[in-house]
Amino acid sequence: MLVDEATYVDGQRIAVDTAGSIGGHNHDGRGFTWIGLVDPSPREIQPYARRFKIDDLAVEDALSGRQRPKLDLYDDQACLVLKAVSYAESTKSISVGDVTLLFAHDFVLSVRHGDAIRLHSCRRDLESEPSRLASGTSAVIHDIVDRLVDQYVDVCDHLRADVERLEDQVFDDELPVPATELYFVKRELTEFRRAALPLVEPLQKVISGSVPGISRQFLPQFSDVLDHLRRVIDEVEALNELMSAALQANLTLIQVQQNADMRRISAWVGIGAVPTMVAGIYGMNFKNIPELDWRYGYFVVLVILGMISAGLFKLFRKYRWL
Repeated sequence: MLVDEATYVDGQRIAVDTAGSIGGHNHDGRGFTWIGLVDPSPREIQPYARRFKIDDLAVEDALSGRQRPKLDLYDDQACLVLKAVSYAESTKSISVGDVTLLFAHDFVLSVRHGDAIRLHSCRRDLESEPSRLASGTSAVIHDIVDRLVDQYVDVCDHLRADVERLEDQVFDDELPVPATELYFVKRELTEFRRAALPLVEPLQKVISGSVPGISRQFLPQFSDVLDHLRRVIDEVEALNELMSAALQANLTLIQVQQNADMRRISAWVGIGAVPTMVAGIYGMNFKNIPELDWRYGYFVVLVILGMISAGLFKLFRKYRWL
């Protein structure tokens, strides 16, 4: 689906009818065309592929989505695949979308899959800064990548809060932590890392200055974005290690609790075994059982059983089995 299409000359958006007549290539090198598509079909993207002579492999990447972040170069054009990540407060989970940027010095074709990020605000903000937009496609590419990485920072903050909350619960006896929730957060961290980490290499390639459509004056800004991305990745890896430690600690605490329960059960079984054994012996109905005919035999046996049981109870308490 086409979201928006416009041609910009000297940072100013040209009217739709004028832009249509310009055709995206006839603006004397002073402007560029920016097309935004969401979940396009082959039929929707092909006119732009023919118009800008985009390589078939790049078009295939844009259509398929679910690509690992990468940067492919095709003569005077480039294809940058990105992952957009957002955090849903209601479900405490992340969602991942795909953004593919096909660009050269005179056009940007942004293709989005999923709702993890919306680019209309990016276009609106750039249009409010004509001087920046006049820099060409570099401004668009940088703004989109910068917003994605800023969104990574926001997601990382939410995940850090989740990890810290679960870590506190692991060591709080009054707030039991379901193992499923621990595994869920660890899976979210892994998925987030899988989306962010591969972007380092494409940004390094951009900073090298060999990517068509990227002006050298924007290289320091891309370098700053890369620095933010690396900090996010370091944070995610630290959170992942912390989550692994929390999982291991939770498993250890569960095993300790199970061992304590087994000791407690064994202690009570041991205490109950003595009266059971004596009662079993006296229940055999032999004629010559000691004290069987004695008047106070029954009470003496009860007292002895009580003393033995009390002694076992104190012994188990001493060794903290009860």
